[in-house]
Amino acid sequence: MLSVLNSQAVYSITSLRPPKSTLKEIDVKRKQFLWSGAEALTGAKCKVNWPRSTRPVDLGGLGVLHLVKFARALRLRWLW
Repeated sequence: MLSVLNSQAVYSITSLRPPKSTLKEIDVKRKQFLWSGAEALTGAKCKVNWPRSTRPVDLGGLGVLHLVKFARALRLRWLW
């Protein structure tokens, strides 16, 4: 399910420039699914902090996309 949430976000930010608030809302939904699998999320269920989980697997993270950085990289690609 996390890959579906990632792919939907990537598809929309490839052609559009979403506001940061939208990206934060998507991150909230991804956190809720990843840590609790439910709508409610408490800090007690989080096993790893979110910035660490967005690191690549090689650097000790979970490999989850950091949407703000990824959206910026996609916008830089527009110049190319």
